[in-house]
Amino acid sequence: MPRLDTAIPLIGREPELDTLRAALDRARAGQAGAVLLAGDAGVGKSRLLGELVAGADGVTVLSGRCLDVGEAGLPYLPFAEALGGQREAAQQWPVLGRLLPGLAQPEPADQTVERLRLFDAVHALLVDLAARGPVLLALEDLHWADASTRDLVLFLLSRLDTQRLLVVATYRTDDLHRRHPLRPLLAEVSRLPSVARIELAPLAAADAVAFVSALAEGALPDTTVRTVAERSEGNPFFCEELTAAVRRGANLPEGLAELLLARVERLSPEAQRVARAVSGAAQLVAHASLRTVCGLDEDTLETALREAVLHNVLVAAEDGYAFRHALLREAVYDDLLPGERVRLHAAFARLAAENGTAAALAHHSFRSHDLPTALAASVRAADQAAGMQAPGDALHHLEQALQLWEAVDEPERISGRDQLALLRSAAAMAYAAGEADRAVTYARSAVTEADLRDDPELAADTRHQLAIALIPFDLHRGEVSKAVAEAWELVRDRPASVVRARVLALRARAWVWGVPDVDVDELRGHVQQAIADAGAAGAPEVEVDGMVTLAAFEDWQGNVELSTRLGLAAADRAAEIGAVRVELRALHNVTCNLLVSGDLPGAARMAARVWQRAERAGLGWSDVGVDARTSELFDLYVLGDWDTALDRAAVPGAPRFARARVGAYSAPILAAQGRFAEVEDLAARLADQRDDARTGVLLGIALAEAAQWQGDAGRAVAEVRAVIEQLRALTRSSLADMRWAVVTGVSALADHAEEVRRRGGDAAELVGQGEELAACGELVSPMQVRLEERSPDTRAPTARLAAELNRLRGADDPAAWAVAVDEAAPLPYWQLLARWRWAAALLAHGERDAAAEQARLVHDAAGELGAQPLRSAVADLARRGRLTAASAPADDVLTPRERAVLELVAGGLTNRQVGERLFISEKTASVHLSRVMAKLGAGSRAEAVSLAHQRGLLG
Repeated sequence: MPRLDTAIPLIGREPELDTLRAALDRARAGQAGAVLLAGDAGVGKSRLLGELVAGADGVTVLSGRCLDVGEAGLPYLPFAEALGGQREAAQQWPVLGRLLPGLAQPEPADQTVERLRLFDAVHALLVDLAARGPVLLALEDLHWADASTRDLVLFLLSRLDTQRLLVVATYRTDDLHRRHPLRPLLAEVSRLPSVARIELAPLAAADAVAFVSALAEGALPDTTVRTVAERSEGNPFFCEELTAAVRRGANLPEGLAELLLARVERLSPEAQRVARAVSGAAQLVAHASLRTVCGLDEDTLETALREAVLHNVLVAAEDGYAFRHALLREAVYDDLLPGERVRLHAAFARLAAENGTAAALAHHSFRSHDLPTALAASVRAADQAAGMQAPGDALHHLEQALQLWEAVDEPERISGRDQLALLRSAAAMAYAAGEADRAVTYARSAVTEADLRDDPELAADTRHQLAIALIPFDLHRGEVSKAVAEAWELVRDRPASVVRARVLALRARAWVWGVPDVDVDELRGHVQQAIADAGAAGAPEVEVDGMVTLAAFEDWQGNVELSTRLGLAAADRAAEIGAVRVELRALHNVTCNLLVSGDLPGAARMAARVWQRAERAGLGWSDVGVDARTSELFDLYVLGDWDTALDRAAVPGAPRFARARVGAYSAPILAAQGRFAEVEDLAARLADQRDDARTGVLLGIALAEAAQWQGDAGRAVAEVRAVIEQLRALTRSSLADMRWAVVTGVSALADHAEEVRRRGGDAAELVGQGEELAACGELVSPMQVRLEERSPDTRAPTARLAAELNRLRGADDPAAWAVAVDEAAPLPYWQLLARWRWAAALLAHGERDAAAEQARLVHDAAGELGAQPLRSAVADLARRGRLTAASAPADDVLTPRERAVLELVAGGLTNRQVGERLFISEKTASVHLSRVMAKLGAGSRAEAVSLAHQRGLLG
């Protein structure tokens, strides 16, 4: 919105406004789209959006904004505001009653199903409106969005197609710290072809001067105008504040807070009182509410409000008043005295109690030290958030309730719950939100509390919940086994029930937490009894879960196709009954089947389907969501789709557990690209999270590979030994990872041994070390061998290991490398590594033509991939062996993405602009350009463009 004067024209934003108008024109024509409008606070995002809205003739405009309400949590607030005028739509989609206050809400159902229904209803309403005419959905301040709002935004943007719909969402870039929860959403939607991004930078120096001149209306000398423009650093809001101060003859304040407060301090005492009251609300405040909080009579209140609005401290909206800028509200709130804050929050708590907003009541009661009310309201707010499928918000409220439990008298009477119920709910919400550590903590506390009751089924069910929470860590075999065994003893002799069926179904999956040498017939008996109990107790979700387990047993018998068919059928059945977790487990097992069968592209697609489905259901960071992400990332790594993998591995807003496991998968890719310093940086950033063994395994292997490429065999072997120890600590060690690590260490030792022999030395000690490492590759359970030995990610490093051992012993054998190449056929990058070694073995045996052909294949493909260390290694082999094969034509060197980047750079675009045009990050664009320069032998951007023109790479 315009700041001081609506007559001031929009300055310096014409390109951005043209981009927005073009997107709206495309939407009018039936090409739906979205624009993410980003920029620092005060840079003019709202003003730019206001200009678009003002010119949107014939367009239905729906607008809503997120609010900074601290931890209180207001799920779906911008959508509730945007759709507030569509109340009749609730007749067609009753679930919308959850968004629109005052409407009857449907009967509660399964949380995940209800969440999907709500998302579908919002989408259907927008489609319906767009069928009648173009629609502009404006969502402001997404940096304050709650988790549920972010999920709904992702859902809608991923379904933009031919609707006459444009979504414009604004957010502050200066609020997006490294772990900000909005970052994963931005990473996801930036890959969608229908989503564009506008980075609203500060005004250029000339534009800032022009803007300040317009604000000053000739009242300031040119030197002062330039001083103000320079001091503002191009931020329009700062321009306005500084200009207003100078026009009053005031000195320029040293700090922005003082500058902002100086405007408020010019108001009358009554107007300042009103401003302080509004700052405590952290949202739009109705006129009647202000009258109650301030204690002013109607005439005095209206006079004070008029003064505050006139002096641009507050703005008047249809339903109340708010600060003109969030920074101004923050400055006023921070300036309140402690007692004043308590009184304000107490007043707002009384209002919240009257209108039934439990989240606001919990927030204000807690801040005003009314702990009993805060406890009761926190429990109600948790229920409401859970009912809206917002597990992160529900967890916050439950944790606040548990925090208050010992601080109030008679907490059970006040809250209407007992502590065990709150602990179990907190564990469930933490698990759904991906907060694995907290889920385990609450689940353990629930077991302790349940043991104080005389209720075997309750005690068994809490142990089942604890086991489920522990399994993803892969470190707690003993505790999981104990919990499951105790749960079974508690219900073994009891009649069929849901709890008994759950415990049986979990017992049938004992291999999951690493129980060695399980008896498949015994497990099959458990699952069949679980299905029978579930049928008797009316638990269809447990029945379908048993079907998924039976499908897995078919894979064990070698019936992969049958296992896949049964798994897909179970997934369909789970989807029908709303059992989302079971559906995800079934589809994840299908992903594993596709890997076993060698269909890596299909496995990657299925893994993406799983984590995207999990994300839509609010389970994106649960164990199955994280497992699906890591499965896809491994597939993309060995397939060579490294740009996609690196983008998807960047999840800074994810919970700690998920962020570590997913982020670690970028390390092997960085090593393969020769970005060794970045591997070290990543390992350092995740150093405090390497206590998760699977994270440590990936980082260790990548560090070993980086060390090997740099010729440091000693460090490579040390990293591999550390990885082996971590794998041994896992409850279910991975044979594939063990072989991958071992072959890396043996290969580094073979490199060193060849160097020693060339110098005439004895490599016997190195051979002994390698054989010792190779033996470690067998230190996994027979169950893991049975499960993984058929999979190409196990067969490929196993074949490589055999060939590397020959090389280590000084008997490099081309036939062994030919087998390694064949076994790695489904895994293109690993096959290239084997081909390189095959070429060296062929050359050593005098088969020069065959060696040259393999070297050429590897050199060309490595260049296409951006695998610089491998490309350099094969080029060195060709040079030493005087082969004539390792140089690809210039026009084959650049990948399609690198060519696209080069063309845009030739057009004068910066890396940031290139990234925006190609929907990639600025960093990724820079990486592509660096590869182009390396391939062309250029020392600068300009030289790269010039060389490309000379070689005919650019038209």
